Amino acid sequence: MDESRRRRYNTVNVLLEGYGSLSISQLLHPLSPDFRHQVLPESLGMEPRNRESFSQHAAGIFSIFDQFRMVPKSIVDGGSGGMMVVHALMQGILKGGAGEWKNECVMMIQLSSDGTQVVRVTEFVDSAKALEMARKHAPDDFGCKYEEDRKHDRGKRGEWGVTAKPKSMTLLFGLGCAQVVVVIILLYLAQGVVF
Repeated sequence: MDESRRRRYNTVNVLLEGYGSLSISQLLHPLSPDFRHQVLPESLGMEPRNRESFSQHAAGIFSIFDQFRMVPKSIVDGGSGGMMVVHALMQGILKGGAGEWKNECVMMIQLSSDGTQVVRVTEFVDSAKALEMARKHAPDDFGCKYEEDRKHDRGKRGEWGVTAKPKSMTLLFGLGCAQVVVVIILLYLAQGVVF
């Protein structure tokens, strides 16, 4: 492996270890001063972040974990253009006995021309897991569209997300009620025959 390639891999590994350190200073260490971070898909509504807003976002996320690590499943080196692509597992232990967290992402990492700094990260996440994080665990400023729904629902009941029910649960509840009504009707109709 040539020196420039080794440098690119080292910078990516320092970034991944920074996530796992749960230390903002260690996470920021390989980032360039003009660093940009974007979480996709866009349907999550997460705004692009500069280095400072990324730092604040990371601090909020780090605050909910006792342990966290990014485990690369694969790393693709784009060569002298400085683009690296990482498919990683995100594994952690949530604070307060909230259990284990597992997710995965694909990060497109643009490095500086010398390969020593991270200039930009475009991170594709599992949107279902991102929404689960926003609903159940994330700090108030997590930054996805679900945040707006939580803020809107807060005024209705005084708690975050109390009125926001998944459609599948509403459907199951409706089907359960329908079954009870059908049983009652059948018992009423059968009372002359059975009783």
